[in-house]
Amino acid sequence: MDKKDKKTTGTEQKLWIIGDSFTGLRYGKDSWQWYLYEAFAGKNVYISSKGSRDIQTIFDIFLQNIHKINPNDVVILFLPSLIRFRLPLKTPYVDVELCSCTHDAHHNPKCGFTGNEQFTSNIATTAQEIEKQNNITLESPLDKLGFEVFDPQLYYKNNVLNFANITQMINSSQASVNNWNMILKSIQLYVPFKLIYYSWADELDSSIVNTRDIITKNLNMWISLNDEYKSSNGQTGKNDDFHWSAKMDKAFAEHIIKKYPQYFGYESKIL
Repeated sequence: MDKKDKKTTGTEQKLWIIGDSFTGLRYGKDSWQWYLYEAFAGKNVYISSKGSRDIQTIFDIFLQNIHKINPNDVVILFLPSLIRFRLPLKTPYVDVELCSCTHDAHHNPKCGFTGNEQFTSNIATTAQEIEKQNNITLESPLDKLGFEVFDPQLYYKNNVLNFANITQMINSSQASVNNWNMILKSIQLYVPFKLIYYSWADELDSSIVNTRDIITKNLNMWISLNDEYKSSNGQTGKNDDFHWSAKMDKAFAEHIIKKYPQYFGYESKIL
């Protein structure tokens, strides 16, 4: 993993990327995160990603690591829709997808929460499936409740509000939006390192967070795998997958590298 042309020091510049599935290395070394790492002036990278993560969990992981972030580091938080909420797990999972930081080589940070969509999309429906799956178990006594309590889609089937619907309304309320805007701005103004926010949604203040509209404007495009699937008549892309296409990943990386040349000063193969 280490870049052989640079020496490692105790304060070696690091690139931190924390978020949901949009920070996952879907295209391997052709993912936007890897492009940034290759162009990054420092030696180390730390990527924490998980599908269906909510904004609180992403921000918590950032805060749990903040004492290890140096003034010359760069941190990118990729934020989801505020409508998401999280559920406590019986067994925490390792939250780091990729880490080349030598001081973390023997450290496995754990996350004790999963997104409600991650849980309901993996729920078993029969005893046999429970025996085979059993990979997402909620902390007691929540594990005694039926998954219907946590599935917001069921409202549209029976028109009865459940815990999921009510929680989504609270999380996406204007009070919640205002609260997050104030927190994100305050932290960004306070920390001594570069902290950049991106989001695939348009709910937060675009003067603080690079929202979907801002990203689309800067790149002059927004191409999902679903868009690619439709435009190619199913030859490429993936139906109903709204993650970025490989072209979008590359364009996003190019934009960041060009916008922050003081951090991504090394020549990248994509530029």
